[in-house]
Amino acid sequence: MEDDPEALMEFESRFASQEACEECFIQVRWPEAFVCSVCGAGKAWRMGRMLFHCAACGWQILVTAGTIFQGARKPLAMSFRAMW
Repeated sequence: MEDDPEALMEFESRFASQEACEECFIQVRWPEAFVCSVCGAGKAWRMGRMLFHCAACGWQILVTAGTIFQGARKPLAMSFRAMW
């Protein structure tokens, strides 16, 4: 991310909610647009906050799959703060 927050207050305002963290994560994972990790297609339906369904192959992709956050039980907001 090119404009990382430099101060704690800036960080707290930018990532104040779980939804804000999820949207940031999605943007970092797929900066241009969604790309299916199975078939490479670029179209998907959003099935939930963090779940996408590929329009081409039908694969369901959790945004955190294949990352250090896969299977995490804590909210992304907590992990973001710990890493910051």
